[in-house]
Amino acid sequence: MDKLQAMKVFCRVYEAESFKLASDSLAISRPMVTRYINAIEEELGTKLLQRNTRNISITHAGRKYYQHCIAILDAIEEAENEIGDLTQKPKGLLKLSVPMDFGLSHIVPLLDRFSRLYPQIELDIDFTDKRVDMTESGVDIAIRGGDLGGDQFVARPLCLLTGFVCASPRYILEKGELKDLEDLKHHSCLLYSNAQMPDRWSLTDGEGVSRTVSVSGALRANNGSALTRFALAGLGVIYQPDFLVAKYIESGELVNLLPDYKGYEFNFYAIYPQRKLMSRKTRLLLAFLQQELTNTKF
Repeated sequence: MDKLQAMKVFCRVYEAESFKLASDSLAISRPMVTRYINAIEEELGTKLLQRNTRNISITHAGRKYYQHCIAILDAIEEAENEIGDLTQKPKGLLKLSVPMDFGLSHIVPLLDRFSRLYPQIELDIDFTDKRVDMTESGVDIAIRGGDLGGDQFVARPLCLLTGFVCASPRYILEKGELKDLEDLKHHSCLLYSNAQMPDRWSLTDGEGVSRTVSVSGALRANNGSALTRFALAGLGVIYQPDFLVAKYIESGELVNLLPDYKGYEFNFYAIYPQRKLMSRKTRLLLAFLQQELTNTKF
């Protein structure tokens, strides 16, 4: 039995909690996966996985063995990467998942520069605002913001975003300025449908108290750039992050309607599978994104 390959197979089954997903991702047959697991269990004299026709569960011995396997495989990977760094240029495929608006406006220019630095690294980019399953999708790095949820991945902060309540001068001339947060109830608000509560906007007042107001409007969309365009055309009030609206506030095309309030804050993160060995090309991209985006001012 190839002990290292058996460890890799066991770790993949452990992580995916599926013999089928493990066989697909490793490009080996499911019977071969079973043979590797059976061989390890026979050699160790204990069950690592309890399985039936529907699912598998990890035994106490299985969890312990996984921790040791990962440590061994990580050490081998690190040694190979260190030697490879000295002798080879980074190459191969990197799969990324990035949000639509932030990806187009800020990640694409960075990936252009990254590709020029490492021309032998191939990039496969999925633009979506939806969460992705890091295990099943095969994504190496995903960029996501807000409440990430779950603990199946590692998150590295990239940059901090702040929300602003804005409208065009034309809209303000027609509908009037805001004197207080509650005035939003009487305005046409452009709602971001991907938000957890699109019709409830929360801001912090000058005394540090968080306040929430119910808003409404005849137009909603799942794309922040589209909503920003509608606001620029005078169709209503938006609550969008600075990377979309800061340049328009600076130019006067949009007006910050609540300057005495502080909008929501959230980080964009680079996330990657917690139990996945990180290749050199992934490490290079992660370090590049952190260096370029940390402390970014929009």
